[in-house]
Amino acid sequence: MGRQKAEASPAGRGGESAGGGPADWILTGARIWTGAPSAGHATAQTHATGQAPRLPDTLAIRDGRILAVGTAGDLDGLRGAETAVLNLEGRFVLPGFVDAHVHLQSGGLQLSRVDLRGVDSPEAFVRQVTDRARISPGAGWILGADWDHRLWDGTLPRREWLDKAAPGRPVFLHRVDMHMGVASSEALRLAGVTGDTPDPPDGTIDRDPDTGEPTGVLREGAMDFVSRVVPPPTGEERRAAIRAALRHALARGVTQVHDMGAMQSSHESWRSLLTLRALAQEGRLPLRVSAAVPIEDRLELARFVREEGAGDARLRWGAAKGFVDGTLGSRTAWLNAPYQGSSEHRGAPVCDPEELAREIREAAELGLQPVVHAIGDQATDWLLSVYERLGAEWPARDIRPRLEHAQHMTPWGIQAAGKAGTICSVQPLQLVDDGRWAGEAVGPDRERLAFPWASLHEAGAELAFGSDWTVTPIDPIGALEAALTRRTWNPREGRWNEPWNPLESLGLETALRAQTLNGARAAFLERETGSLETGKRADLAVLSEDPFQVPATELRERVHVDMTFVDGILAHRAEDPQVGGTQ
Repeated sequence: MGRQKAEASPAGRGGESAGGGPADWILTGARIWTGAPSAGHATAQTHATGQAPRLPDTLAIRDGRILAVGTAGDLDGLRGAETAVLNLEGRFVLPGFVDAHVHLQSGGLQLSRVDLRGVDSPEAFVRQVTDRARISPGAGWILGADWDHRLWDGTLPRREWLDKAAPGRPVFLHRVDMHMGVASSEALRLAGVTGDTPDPPDGTIDRDPDTGEPTGVLREGAMDFVSRVVPPPTGEERRAAIRAALRHALARGVTQVHDMGAMQSSHESWRSLLTLRALAQEGRLPLRVSAAVPIEDRLELARFVREEGAGDARLRWGAAKGFVDGTLGSRTAWLNAPYQGSSEHRGAPVCDPEELAREIREAAELGLQPVVHAIGDQATDWLLSVYERLGAEWPARDIRPRLEHAQHMTPWGIQAAGKAGTICSVQPLQLVDDGRWAGEAVGPDRERLAFPWASLHEAGAELAFGSDWTVTPIDPIGALEAALTRRTWNPREGRWNEPWNPLESLGLETALRAQTLNGARAAFLERETGSLETGKRADLAVLSEDPFQVPATELRERVHVDMTFVDGILAHRAEDPQVGGTQ
């Protein structure tokens, strides 16, 4: 990405057609939010003027692009003998959702592995693994993810739990944040991890305080010991996983994803990209993908761009992904001051900061887009100071550096994000889980600047929403609800808690743009996608209800995706959307 721009397209205002013949599709009987920078919504405009404006209710598509947006009477002349007319019966149409941070291959693989999301006791944890061992007999690996020890009493799982559930078998299960995992005794043996194994520079082997032997929990870089001996997926497994992931996204109204690569290794990220490319060449890539590879491979990526180009509007590459620190849940996020309850521990970078700063600068110099994970307030301050230097060195260049997660920040960092032209790629659903306990980790003062979305928006930073799937589900409607309400979930009592730091909540228009046009901008695709304007690609979602007319606390319950179009193709339709037939 970086200097590699998407092809420009003619853009016009609603009601203007691109000319050249009848439409392929006319969607009518809808409430349409175009997402254009000047677009408002009836609710906001009614409050300001005292009367509701005439909203567009009809959209025409031809050759995969928006032909016109207006009213049925205005667009009636675009109907031809072969035009498919679909009456949406009052449904809501908006630009397709952009998920600005996913891990396609890892997410697709996880769809068929042990799923521990929501497991709320050690007994249920063991039972889930036991059941998987029974339905997959033999001596092979058992893999899975998404456990969260904070859903029970906070006790970390141990290898003995896995040994009981799957005796003699190698088992490795990632925590929900993917920055910590637990391995069985057989997995540790195959990995060569013993009580004498030293911690790697970028990770920790948890050890029993009495025996000094590994407990099975591996943090950050220590997980690589096991990851290196887990058999990689076959080519066919990789293809199947990515295709399953793409179908999963389409069903949720997502028309564009930013793939941060496979979590297993640098090699797997490249294999994932090459698999995506093969699928695109075969015409089997049903939505838009912008792919990143690890920043340590920046020279190889730059060579790839020189020789192969940067892709096209369906599949693009050119982003270089790095990490400053870990996560708060694994106590590996890098903080300015110690964690609450500790006199010394404040996390640490999972990199050599000087080396990462050099890699970021080199990536930008090569025309690549730096995309860097930073969660703790010290990590975000450090990264933003690096980005600030980039902006000072190349003030005329459109680098669009990305700060991934931006969970804990300082007042300086928030203002710096607005000044540096930084895209803050944030994941609202992570607040639903982390907000329950983040205050216990960082203390009340820092808690006030946790997930500071409103402050970032007011400072001028661009917010792009994502899921970090599989860390949280691909669920754009749920992300909107989280951004508006900032409620956390109490799993033990099965109810929602009161809003957490409600002053940092967002309005619906701002949140929608973070999931549409801003997401497209984060991948240099805003001239092609992200809003429903004449000449842009016809990527859109059809929702069951108008979210502007639904209470924020009921969005996930009441609003559903009935259809998803990509390049004017009906790529997903709910099994029973009860939408009027085509004519």
